[in-house]
Amino acid sequence: MQWNVAMLISIKQRSEMDSAHLKAMHALRARVFKDRKQWDVSIIDDMEIDGYDALNPYYMVVRDPTDPQVPIGCWRLMPTTGPNMLAHSFPQLLDGQPAPCCTDVWELSRFAIDSPARSAGRFSHGTTHAIRAVVAFGLARNLSRYVTVTTTGVERLLRRLGVDLSRLGPAQQIGVEKAVALKIELNEITRQALMAR
Repeated sequence: MQWNVAMLISIKQRSEMDSAHLKAMHALRARVFKDRKQWDVSIIDDMEIDGYDALNPYYMVVRDPTDPQVPIGCWRLMPTTGPNMLAHSFPQLLDGQPAPCCTDVWELSRFAIDSPARSAGRFSHGTTHAIRAVVAFGLARNLSRYVTVTTTGVERLLRRLGVDLSRLGPAQQIGVEKAVALKIELNEITRQALMAR
């Protein structure tokens, strides 16, 4: 699949999305997490859904304009002031520290992208464009940072992009992945690094 530079990116709250788009997004997550990455996640009617989806989070959804009904990427965004994956599913990655809980700190989770494989240790242009959109959303909402649980491979690629990030604890093996909790600063360093791409 080729990424289109003019791809469609939207960020909406779950309650604002229609059921067909939600179903397609959850089906994408099932394909990426269960089928491709072999994660231990529950699948219901060919969709990957967890309890955090019931909390009316925001979702970034990426679509190709040539087929806008089918998502090719998604990301979940939610405040840390309520239940979230880092605090309630992966607290061991915090190395004994309290989980972030602040109105200007949100969590990114369930990043799924149906894109060509990364080459030469870089994100695809489409993935970089999606990261830029999530950062712009956070800056527009006056967020100071995101926290996320991701793989050490994604951590390395984010560092190569120039994103201002740091670990909240050491990396640990979780299932088939080496996982790490990160904080991503929504500051001028991150903004400039992404605008240069």
